[in-house]
Amino acid sequence: MSYFIVTGASSGIGEAMCDVLAQQGHDLIIVARRVDRLKQIKAKIESNYLREVIIMPADLSDLSSLKQLHENCQSYHVVGLINNAGYGLYGEFLNLDIEDEFNMIDLNIKSVHYLSKLFLKDFVRQDEGYLLNVASTAAFQSGPLMATYYASKGYVLQLTEAIAKELEAKQSKVVVSVLCPGPVDTEFQQKADIKLAKSILKVPTAKEVAEYAYQELMKGQTLIVPGLSNRVLLFFNRFIPRKLGCQIVYNTQLKKK
Repeated sequence: MSYFIVTGASSGIGEAMCDVLAQQGHDLIIVARRVDRLKQIKAKIESNYLREVIIMPADLSDLSSLKQLHENCQSYHVVGLINNAGYGLYGEFLNLDIEDEFNMIDLNIKSVHYLSKLFLKDFVRQDEGYLLNVASTAAFQSGPLMATYYASKGYVLQLTEAIAKELEAKQSKVVVSVLCPGPVDTEFQQKADIKLAKSILKVPTAKEVAEYAYQELMKGQTLIVPGLSNRVLLFFNRFIPRKLGCQIVYNTQLKKK
């Protein structure tokens, strides 16, 4: 059997990715801190889709846990990693607690970087595998009132596109993709302490995002942006001066609080 690993699998896009992967016939290794939620997801998937689900609880902001996770997966034939775990913090840079920010950086950046390196080496060695790192449309510009979060997602985007190019140059069969969703109606929004501006754009469900992400990943698409409106906005964003773009984000974030 071959397995996909999903981090941040206990809710939101991560949980939805588990459903989509199971529907497509993949067995799973699901990772998060909330063991009770992981057990619920395992029971649901094994009942509904008859796929095997392995639970591996871990605090992915702890780098030693990442190495242990990789070692624990060596007894399974892993063919995919969905690096989904992450969260955001809302507020002015000077007012945010530094320990909270460092924890977010550890999860949003360090864990994605380290797990990508560990598992990509396995995928390249077996000349088979899929890596999907979850960033955000926030990755394409600076984000006042969520400065650290936007910066962290920019790191994920730039890193993943560079890795994809390196493997493409080597004609590797390993697929490396980055998912950049816009606002999604998930627990993430609650943790970031943001009210969704649903009146502005239709906010997709996590399942819709996961389904689109899987389709594009299987096609070998490097940059995956769900939603036509998001793709249009990112296209026109290229022509907006950065200072103006920063002001637009600032005004939008003020309305969300």
